[in-house]
Amino acid sequence: MTYIQFKIPNRIEVKTLARRRKKDPTFVDIALQLTLGCAFLLAFNIIFSKYGATIGGAWLNPLLIFIIIVLSTSIGLRIYYVQEKLKKANIQEIDKMSGTMFERYLEQFFKRRGWQVKRTGGKGDYGADLIITSGARKVVIQAKRWKKNVGYEAIQQAYTSKDVYGCQEAWVITNSGFTEQARDGARRLGVKLWDRGVLIEQMANVNAAQTIKVSDLEPVNEIAASTVTSDYRQDGDLFVCARCGKPVANKVKEYCLANPKRFNGRIYCYDHQRH
Repeated sequence: MTYIQFKIPNRIEVKTLARRRKKDPTFVDIALQLTLGCAFLLAFNIIFSKYGATIGGAWLNPLLIFIIIVLSTSIGLRIYYVQEKLKKANIQEIDKMSGTMFERYLEQFFKRRGWQVKRTGGKGDYGADLIITSGARKVVIQAKRWKKNVGYEAIQQAYTSKDVYGCQEAWVITNSGFTEQARDGARRLGVKLWDRGVLIEQMANVNAAQTIKVSDLEPVNEIAASTVTSDYRQDGDLFVCARCGKPVANKVKEYCLANPKRFNGRIYCYDHQRH
């Protein structure tokens, strides 16, 4: 008899494992599974008790009923807590906002947290949307009101704009999520990420639905893009040298990012690649 062996490439196995690890079971998931398990066991005991095929003693059924009541109550309270948090965070309204409105919304949020806030204006902002300051601490923020996950380019732009605007930190904030490449890049470059979960948590902490009214958003203070440069590519995506701020071509950008050990994840123009 001939046996045919099929070998699954390691790459597929790794990707499968990565997908499984993306979503860990939540409290509700675990509690629901336990509740269903207890309910099944209770139903088994009730149905087969007439045949004498029960599991456990007379004490088991009351215990199962008690566990089911406790778990069901816990699930209900957890769902209620999550729903209340979503209402406070105003996340449904945020999902409907334009990119500019999202920036203004974040501006009001940080002002209520005691930060001084300025917005950069239009093209030539080097990927910076907000500059927030508290004492000697200065942070550049790139805001992404997206439906899809944010990729690595947003991380690179925020990191580059940190040097351009003289900030100590770079953050990327989105109502969505981040790709694995973006998360890896952020860890390597020291860029702080706010994904949908963090945004909801932060907005709920200030009860954004009540304290930040979309209709009451004030005009924002903008840092003129001309104070940095007026040059940008035709497609609107600007990549600049981390040392001199000179715009670079897409080929130069790709070359620098393809050699992270040499350039430490930064983009440099031809002149500064040699130094």
